[in-house]
Order: sequence, then structure tokens, then C-alpha cells
Amino acid sequence: MKSSKQNFRFSVVLTVFFSLALNVFAAADVAKPKTVSNLDYLLIASNLSEKLKIDLSETNIKIKFGNVEESQLTNNLVEIKGQAFCVLPNDNTQLPINFAAKINPVQKVVADVEYKFVESEYAPSADEEVLMRELMKQISSDYKTQQITIAIDGFETAEAGGSQKNLKGNGEVKIGEVEWSKIKFDVVLNADKKATKIVYDIK
Repeated sequence: MKSSKQNFRFSVVLTVFFSLALNVFAAADVAKPKTVSNLDYLLIASNLSEKLKIDLSETNIKIKFGNVEESQLTNNLVEIKGQAFCVLPNDNTQLPINFAAKINPVQKVVADVEYKFVESEYAPSADEEVLMRELMKQISSDYKTQQITIAIDGFETAEAGGSQKNLKGNGEVKIGEVEWSKIKFDVVLNADKKATKIVYDIK
């Protein structure tokens, strides 16, 4: 397995920063259907960001759109789908995603939005995403701070019975303004991608 730290330092520093309107469009020459308004892009970006913040335990996220297409589903529902980037400004990292959003064009509300990470050498695996999210939630609770930065160096996965996975490995963690420390972890995830066991040792 390639070093997560070498290829993708997935840092999380929970700070209040989100400038949506300035980061909706990836570039001036991106193909955008004329029927898709700036408000539609803002609505999608806002909903995508909220979902990604929860899934990645990250509050500093921006959305950049690539090519998109629009189709009419019903009189009161249109679907806008295409490519975008989940941007992590703290790491200067852009994770490619495919998304699909359903919008009520009259009420100007997003009925549903889904995304999927596009495989790339910089994108974390699904297990790695969940692992980091659960570890950061636990460490944040234990140390009573939201300023947690973590980098996974590597881990091994084994079946734990009952459709559960046991992930053991190591990495580095930074809590608040303290220097980086080594961390060893032993985490069990159930079929719903929730941790049923989290044991870690910070040195």
C-alpha cells in the first residue's frame, strides 16, 4: 500500500472559513449549460459542501465545478450532474468527484445531492476516509478540542466477524498547537461504516 502521508496528507484543522461565492467555478472556460443559473451552482455547492464536511469531518471545504449537464426529470424537478473538485485549502489539495443533484427549479431548493470520489492516487480509499473521520471524532472528544490534524501512514485491514472490519495501523497526529506525535490505532468498523471500537496510543 502506498504511503498515505506521501501521496495524500489528509489534514483536518477545524477552523471557521467558507467563502462559497468566490469558489463556485473552476475556470472561466468550463462548459456550463446556459440553463443552469449561478444560483443553482451556489445551491449545489452549499449542499455538497455540507455533506462533505460531515463525511470528511472537515469544515474548510470549497467546491469547484467542472463540466456539468442538466436534464428535466419532471415539471418540478431537474437533475444537474457532472464533475467537480472537493478542495481542501489547508492542504492545497483537490479531490475529484462526480456528483448528481436534483433541484426544484420553482422553489430553488435542492431535493437531493449525491457524490462519489473519482479514483486517483491522491484520493483516500473509502476505508481510509471513514478511519480518519472516526479517529478524529474520538480524539476531539477525548482532548476537548476541535483542532485536530491527522495523517495516516498506513494500515492493515482484517475481517472482524459480523460484517465488521478491523483496521490497525499508524500515523501522526497534531492536537491544537502541540507538535506532531506518533499515533498507533486499532479501530473496528461495522457494515454501516461506524466505529464499534476505537483504541489509540499517542506517543
